[in-house]
Amino acid sequence: MTTRYYLFALALLLGLVPAEAPADPVPSPESHLGFRPGADFRLSDWATVAEYYRKVDRASDRVTVRELGTTTEGRPYLVAAVSEPETIAGLGRYQALQRRLADPRYEQGTDDPVVPSKAVVVITCSIHSSETASTFMALELLHELATKDDPDTREVLRKTIVLLVPSANPDGVDKVAAWYERSKGHPWEGSGMPELYHKYAGHDTNRDWFMLNLKETQLLTRMLYREWFPTILYDVHQMSARGPRLFVPPFYDPINPNIDPRVEQGIFLVGAHMAADLAVAGKQGVATGAIYDNWWNGGNRTTPQRHNIVAVLTEAASVKLATPLFLDKAELTAGLRGFPDHRPSVNFVDPWPGGWWRLRDIVDYELVCARSILTLAARYKDRFQTNLRDMARAAVDRGAHEPPYAWVVPRDQADPGRAAELVRVLHETGIEVRSAKSTFEAGSTPIPAGSWILPAAQPYRAHLKDMMERQAYPARFSANGAAEPPYDVAGWTLPLQMGVRVLQVDRPFNVDAETLNRVEPIRGVIDGAKEPRFFTLRGIANDDFVVINELLKAGVAVERVIDSHEDAAVPSGVFGVEANPRAKAVLGRVLPDVSSKVAGVPGYFAPRVPREGIAALEPLKVGLYQPWAPSMDEGWTRFVLERFHVPYTTLHDSDVRAGDLDDRIDTLVLPSVEPKVLRSGYGPNESEPAYVGGLGVDGVAAIRSFVREGGTLVCLAKSCEFAIEELGLPVRNVLAGLKTSDFYCPGSIVRLEVARPTHPLALGYRGELSAYFDRSLAFEPSDAKRPVDVVLRYASTNPLESGWLLGPEKIQGKAALVEVPFERGRVVLFAFPPQNRGQTHGTFRLLFNALLRGAMSRAQADAPPAN
Repeated sequence: MTTRYYLFALALLLGLVPAEAPADPVPSPESHLGFRPGADFRLSDWATVAEYYRKVDRASDRVTVRELGTTTEGRPYLVAAVSEPETIAGLGRYQALQRRLADPRYEQGTDDPVVPSKAVVVITCSIHSSETASTFMALELLHELATKDDPDTREVLRKTIVLLVPSANPDGVDKVAAWYERSKGHPWEGSGMPELYHKYAGHDTNRDWFMLNLKETQLLTRMLYREWFPTILYDVHQMSARGPRLFVPPFYDPINPNIDPRVEQGIFLVGAHMAADLAVAGKQGVATGAIYDNWWNGGNRTTPQRHNIVAVLTEAASVKLATPLFLDKAELTAGLRGFPDHRPSVNFVDPWPGGWWRLRDIVDYELVCARSILTLAARYKDRFQTNLRDMARAAVDRGAHEPPYAWVVPRDQADPGRAAELVRVLHETGIEVRSAKSTFEAGSTPIPAGSWILPAAQPYRAHLKDMMERQAYPARFSANGAAEPPYDVAGWTLPLQMGVRVLQVDRPFNVDAETLNRVEPIRGVIDGAKEPRFFTLRGIANDDFVVINELLKAGVAVERVIDSHEDAAVPSGVFGVEANPRAKAVLGRVLPDVSSKVAGVPGYFAPRVPREGIAALEPLKVGLYQPWAPSMDEGWTRFVLERFHVPYTTLHDSDVRAGDLDDRIDTLVLPSVEPKVLRSGYGPNESEPAYVGGLGVDGVAAIRSFVREGGTLVCLAKSCEFAIEELGLPVRNVLAGLKTSDFYCPGSIVRLEVARPTHPLALGYRGELSAYFDRSLAFEPSDAKRPVDVVLRYASTNPLESGWLLGPEKIQGKAALVEVPFERGRVVLFAFPPQNRGQTHGTFRLLFNALLRGAMSRAQADAPPAN
């Protein structure tokens, strides 16, 4: 019960108020929903969840609900702060105390902020919207904390501040609930959804926590590292239905060496406390120390760990959204890392015997875990708060007294906008950034003024170091010699992914620099001739393609140098645009929002380049295939295309099967999707009939006809094998069929070599570059009589740059990007994902180049012959 209610009751006993109920008692979730949270066959939409939170906010002085902002599709993103009323009334004071603990350099006075502070605990729910239970758990937890007055609840309210996020993906709550209602009563009940549950990312909503592409991750990240600096974070998840009933920490090996040991031991303590409380509650089937490792960065529990936060997740066995499952013990599965079977063991003490498993079961397990972590945070508040402060102090001290001392991002980059974006992303994740006021030297390298300095002596040193250094994943193998896969990825070095030049400083140095409150973007400019006849862009900046796309959409004629014939003044890849009023209007509108540098020239932009070395571009007509079996790679491709203003049309199976593609598009993009899914999609009774079946025979025939008539087919990663097989291309994937004991490269960064710098696909690239390899492909020609243009190769020696590569000789020197002529058209095969998760800015331009292949006048679209 709330303090407000007790004051009312006292007044009632004293006869000071009439005998009627308070105007706004805290409603129960069941009374609001019309069913008990977790009831079979019942889900809720987001508006109903949000309204419940607002009702509790109005009724309880223990709760205040805040809208952090709006989601990708415009829904409110909510967080409820819960504590005792006096704390809720003065939250600003506790935020200031928490900031002092998170960064002791901000300490003022001699008082110890540990004693008056409260442990700040963030609980995030249903970032994966098909994992439906935790949003209901958050309703019950909010109600309990707002109404109960037992000793445990009072202790939690007195010593902690709970920041409760009922869903980290509100858009998905609605998508999943709507689909579930449609699916009920059908064979595909609770499955077969025909769209991603996040507009762009789907399950990858929990892979965006260092890149911050999505509005949802941006909102929560700002709260974490700019506003609240939490002590503990609990991210609530579900997993497959047939394994253990619940996973709780500790995590499986390997651990990341950058994470402070106090975080790791805090995770162990949290998990042990959860497991003990679950046992007391009679909850069976709880596994620990298995399945989920603690290596990778990028998740909602792993990125906070690099920010001195004791961040954990739990994973509960799923149901079919809200439809219960009956599982005989013989139907349960195992064989996962650290979880070989369902027999009792030291990390699986009390097996679940099988039976009915319901959404309500998941809610109960998760509620035990949530109360457990809050009780632990309250009872050991001083220890957790002291550790938060001491970890920050240790990070600052290590950065000041041992290398690396800093990383420097020079301003004089080939693409300054990309460099500024890297620095901005780091700054948004709480990293301190300084700007050099004058030229200085880092080691023996002169660095221009305006360059960015990322000092290692800062509280979030672990995150900075983890982003900037190259990962060396500790190779792990199962008993049969097969490579043991990491939970997600093995390497993620941000400068390599983004193609940004960074210097690591291993000696103390001096520089006159200012700390930035905001990283300003690079603004586009026009320089050169005052009265130009033509404008040029070099085509080496990602933002150049924003400008070109806007010019083309406006009907401005654009040309591009394909082969400069060694004219040093106009290198291959340069774009030329006549400086007419329409072009000037587009540039005036676009340049303030991009980093492109436009040069005005008094005459024709490429006077000494032979006409055959220049291609005219037509307005882009891109079709992006979207399977009904949702593809995260398709979603990320859409995200990148939209971010860089690439116009495109979404094509589903029936759109492709209808044929006449060449009347509608010039370029067709197949995202990285398994060939089986491309061909067949959902099977009968796996989804609604309208969404069953893939491209099928008719779709393959339509694609073949499209390319034959002059179209460009662009295949990303897995879809390459579909094109090779269905179109009979003279290329083979040399990695097909290899055992993981012979070759394995999970989510790592590799080095590529440019084989044909004047090929239209490689324009703007020279020498070497980095690319992401995630169980990707490697090609070689399979028919000497049929031409294959090899544009990029994996490095001939030591291709691994970050992560884990077993069997490097299998890809050394092999093709990574090829173009295969096919009658009047062409097929572009990317062995790797050039737009992976919206993170690989360094290879985006390869994708853009591929799209421009279809935009070249067909008479000029042939690549110059190889030397």
